[in-house]
Amino acid sequence: MDRDRRKRRSFFDEMFGIDPLQGMDEMFDRLGRAMDMSVENVGQHPFVYGFSVTYRHGEDPEIREFGNIPTFEQMETGDKCYLDIRKPLIDILEAEEKVHVIAEIPGIEKENILLNATDLILDIETIDGNPKYSERVELPVKVDPQSAKATYKNGVLEVTFKRLESSSRTSINVE
Repeated sequence: MDRDRRKRRSFFDEMFGIDPLQGMDEMFDRLGRAMDMSVENVGQHPFVYGFSVTYRHGEDPEIREFGNIPTFEQMETGDKCYLDIRKPLIDILEAEEKVHVIAEIPGIEKENILLNATDLILDIETIDGNPKYSERVELPVKVDPQSAKATYKNGVLEVTFKRLESSSRTSINVE
């Protein structure tokens, strides 16, 4: 039986290049440790935790966490965590000329959403809402922050940027 299990795992690894459960144990351990932590306002706010996994051909899988569970750094340093501030579920879609950032932030009024961007980062923050959301999104490619257009409908925020042209590759002759 162990031999069959090794064959299946080996086949999956060969086909997809990764073990699909790699790192999941660590995330569940983290969730358990966070539940054991004493945090401010424990009875007043729910614990929210989730993750999304994105597979792209030829790349390592990308695991994004969301919710209001403390980070590893907060647990290790004992920093205070705020259960009333959540990390939204984020999805990033790359098109030929645009980059779309989609964030689920239900229960927020459009006027209470603050967005700031650079060529590689989008900061999302909400104020005067319950719950509050805050997230720094690292963009996969350089974008033009001046081109940003944002819409918010039914709890879903979509921010669209124009991609900046990547530097063209030039051959260099050695003299």
